[in-house]
Amino acid sequence: MTARLSPRSRAMAAFALSTLVLGVLAACGDGDERDASAGGSSALKVGYISGASLAPAFVADALGCYQKEGLTVEFQPIRNPADAIAFLSSDKIDAYVGSPSAGMFNQVAKGAELKMVASLGSVNTPDGEDAPSGLFGAKSVEEVQDLKGKRVGVLGTVGTATSYLLGKSLEAGGLTFGDVELVSLALSDMVPALKNGGIEGALLIAPETQKALDQDIAHALVDSKKAYGTSTTAGIMYGPGLLKDDRATGGKFIKAAACATRQMQGDWRKDTKIVSALASFMKVPETTISGGGLYVFEPTLAVNANTLREMQEMFMKVKGTLTYDQIIPSEKLIDDGIRVEAVG
Repeated sequence: MTARLSPRSRAMAAFALSTLVLGVLAACGDGDERDASAGGSSALKVGYISGASLAPAFVADALGCYQKEGLTVEFQPIRNPADAIAFLSSDKIDAYVGSPSAGMFNQVAKGAELKMVASLGSVNTPDGEDAPSGLFGAKSVEEVQDLKGKRVGVLGTVGTATSYLLGKSLEAGGLTFGDVELVSLALSDMVPALKNGGIEGALLIAPETQKALDQDIAHALVDSKKAYGTSTTAGIMYGPGLLKDDRATGGKFIKAAACATRQMQGDWRKDTKIVSALASFMKVPETTISGGGLYVFEPTLAVNANTLREMQEMFMKVKGTLTYDQIIPSEKLIDDGIRVEAVG
């Protein structure tokens, strides 16, 4: 099966990718490295995809968690998950706060030192709460089957974590990637595209889900809790620098994320300090966070190995997505030692 991406979308994605790569490489600089001051503070460059499922890493500074570990964190936005893999492999960034992808799997298959070290948000929200992400359709779309032959927005292309969630949502309605026209868009562009008719469906992630509902532009097409099951895709990934050269600093970053996670148990949307910090980081109104979907953050930060296997199985069905044909075992994709030592 081959997923279809419109020519215009491929051109736009290629242009955006090249522009982003040049910009981030220039910002990083070949000579930039982690440094430590006389007081023992470590500076980290952390690439990220914006999303509420990654909230603990974003609010850890406002909650004093990075300071407690002696860390100074420089966040660098990344629009395409594939770029994060390239930057991690070459030590242009020290860590990536986002999700695993086909790019990660392919690089690991080639021998690259890239591993998931912690998980963050889960779609398994409490009873009575809507899932914070899911497949949304324009008002003219009543059910998943109506998307057949229609344009559907996705972050990146088939191979991203959001495409995995999209794939599971399409499956719930009896469709596959090959049944729709995938349009590569940034998360922030999806709601406007649904509004202007550029796409008829999209895999949205909080707070974009709340924007779509607040503006009465789109509605959920599937019960994401049932479609996703126990899948968890948000997390923290390290490259060779923190996996080999400086595991101690890698442990400190996980400790800081765990520190923030402990303060986000229960309905953290009622905590004005957390809401304010997250809204400021993501550049959205506070009401978008306080009224948006509730992600659950597991205090142990343990990575779900089964999700990584399911992602590979799905992507293997789409020609050209993975460069290998045998499932990579979890021990080659996850380094649990840093997390266990840091969190217990």
